[in-house]
Amino acid sequence: MLTLRERVFLIEHVFRNQDKYTDEVKQQFRSRFPNTVLPHRNTVRDLINKLRETGSVQDAPRSGRPTLLTDETLRTIAEKMDNSPRKSIRQLSRESDIGVATAYKAVRTELCLYPYKIRAVQELKDTDHAKRLHYCRWFLEAHLDLDYTFYSDEAWFHLSGYVNSQNSRTWSALNPFELHESPLHSLKVGVWIAISRRRIIGPFFFGETVNSQRYINILSKFIGELSDNEKSRAVFQQDSATAHTSNETLTWLRHNFGDRLITKDLWPPRSPDLTPPDFYFWGAAKANVYKNKPRTLQELQDEILRFTNSVTPDQLARVFDNMRRRVNECIRVGGAHFQHLL
Repeated sequence: MLTLRERVFLIEHVFRNQDKYTDEVKQQFRSRFPNTVLPHRNTVRDLINKLRETGSVQDAPRSGRPTLLTDETLRTIAEKMDNSPRKSIRQLSRESDIGVATAYKAVRTELCLYPYKIRAVQELKDTDHAKRLHYCRWFLEAHLDLDYTFYSDEAWFHLSGYVNSQNSRTWSALNPFELHESPLHSLKVGVWIAISRRRIIGPFFFGETVNSQRYINILSKFIGELSDNEKSRAVFQQDSATAHTSNETLTWLRHNFGDRLITKDLWPPRSPDLTPPDFYFWGAAKANVYKNKPRTLQELQDEILRFTNSVTPDQLARVFDNMRRRVNECIRVGGAHFQHLL
């Protein structure tokens, strides 16, 4: 897609910078050719190899069928993809009046563009960034002993599990029209856990929506699992769900933990990316408990318990090291989403 003049300019400046395609070279190229898409490093590498092998940066004459990818066509395609980077290859093909294969070649081979998945993340409100920053800075300044800091959460596990249609295929000469049936109201079990860097307490199972009294009953079981040393030192984290922050619940928590609480007014809302149960445990558990296809709620609970017991101290240590990294990254981006940067 580069003209001869652009290629010569690019190679000269790369050689002046000790054969390196530096940020300075890129800036010089942008200034000299503002309407040209910045070449990919692979394009620069190929030009250097071409010059060393043939003594020229011009393309050799091609045999066979003539290509439809002229410089003008490539410039048009590059502009279309720059203006609409989520455009599909088929849509690009229709808009550019070229075949799908030719459009794919233009995007992948000539422009060196790659398809990247878009992650679905929880929406952050305008005030959430400041709250996330406040918590992360507090976390670093508090120097918590993470062996005695328990992050808690609950989640529902459905007996029917889930089927990802994008990863579920049946190979056949004729379409067998295979279906996956799931009940309208799937049987499910609620699971509550608390995680520290040393161990996981739980799972504790429940079958009804958690209200204040049911939540306190779960917390009583949690307290019963703590050693005397943990009871005197443990810091307890929870999110701001209604049952967690009722007056009755908070009174119970303060009676048992004093001011060693990470809860309402400190824990930032909509922040599953900062708590180990959310960014690690639930995803790992749901990826494992359905492998043996549990058929009853008891079998489902057994699989959840089996997975929980399989988590090693080394894994927990890595999870909490990752949490520190997440806290620092959250501060670096000003409280915004950061998962894509990890």
